[in-house]
Amino acid sequence: MDSVFERRVWTLVYACLGVVEGGTAAVMVRSLFGSAAPSLVVDLVLALVSSAPAWANLVSLAYARRAQGRPKVQFLRPLLAAMAVCVGALALLPVGGAGLVGFLVIYCSARLLWAGVDTVRSVIWSVNFPRHLRARVTGRILVNGSIAIAGVGLLLGWLLEQGGPWYRAAILAAAACGIAGSVAFKRFKVRQESRLLADELSRVREGARFDLAGVRQLLARDPRYRSYMMAMSTFGAGNLMVTPLMVVTLDDVLHAPEIVQVAVTAALPIVMMPIFLQPWAAFLDRHHVIVYRSVHAWIAVAGSVMLAAAVLLHTAWLVWPGALLMGISLAAGSLGWSLGHNDFAPRGEETRYMALHVTLTGLRGLLAPTGAVLVYHALLRWLPGFETWSMLLPVAFITLGAGQFTAMRRAHLAEAGAAQGRNPAAQPNGAE
Repeated sequence: MDSVFERRVWTLVYACLGVVEGGTAAVMVRSLFGSAAPSLVVDLVLALVSSAPAWANLVSLAYARRAQGRPKVQFLRPLLAAMAVCVGALALLPVGGAGLVGFLVIYCSARLLWAGVDTVRSVIWSVNFPRHLRARVTGRILVNGSIAIAGVGLLLGWLLEQGGPWYRAAILAAAACGIAGSVAFKRFKVRQESRLLADELSRVREGARFDLAGVRQLLARDPRYRSYMMAMSTFGAGNLMVTPLMVVTLDDVLHAPEIVQVAVTAALPIVMMPIFLQPWAAFLDRHHVIVYRSVHAWIAVAGSVMLAAAVLLHTAWLVWPGALLMGISLAAGSLGWSLGHNDFAPRGEETRYMALHVTLTGLRGLLAPTGAVLVYHALLRWLPGFETWSMLLPVAFITLGAGQFTAMRRAHLAEAGAAQGRNPAAQPNGAE
């Protein structure tokens, strides 16, 4: 496979995905439908939309089960095409109550389709790229994708601020990119795919399950991955709370225009990815994901503190360094999310480990953002003036998660040191 061609194809797909990126879509909800329903209803839809990239992964177990033993490229192409069609349909919606309902249904459909792509493509990356190069090669793909997502988001933010129908043309153009990407995807190859499919089918025959009972079984069998998932759930819940709260407070508290809202919640964090993905990728190629997470999580702590301070102190300029730091952490998180499970999964079980990971991501995606919005509106109703204190909620969760990763790193390094002491000839590998 020509890596340059692969990056170009994924860039087309990511241009389409930029329309349904959580922060950009959340701003679209407020801008297009802010007066179509009561503010609490609009903000709950906003929370569901902003967290859809997470909660849509609840269907990942079903995708993982369906993909076992099936050629991966043929499995993914229809999902990519259907997602692009859904994105294009967003351009045709009326502005009003019916449009809000239609936006939620079509948007959620697009994210559910992308969840299947996200679940299965990580298997392709795990077999196509060797462990010591995987993060850097994947990082180059994500660099192009992040530029496409940020560019589409900023364009939509600017067009929404200008008014008029031109945002619809931009959405249709992005959907066309997605269709083109799905057509070009047929040239993709999976190395030693027959062996991979045989391993997957063997795991199924041995009793590997892709349901909630299988999730419990896997968590019970692998205590290190269970601890990793617990830390990810805490840390990830905090990160998922940030976007809906920032969209609401940027509008209600700091009175920022749409393009600034998109820039802070989506574009600037995503623009940081091309700058920091490759350094993070080199770090992940050398270290176990536990060590990797324990480093970048504290950058998210600093970023969330700055964003909270910007809202609590009504100091708008603080949102920019806060968003920048969140973007640096996001660059690391995107790689860790796509590849981290491979540091735990035996060959043939990569799909199941990834499916477990993204299913738990889906659970927190359903609960965390809507919970944060409900806290904001509860404070707004019963303690007017204190609603901005809801910004401390994501700070607390992110900090607790970072602490869990740090504790896991100490235990991991202690185990590695003990193992090397028992076998002095053992040489450390990329799993530090």
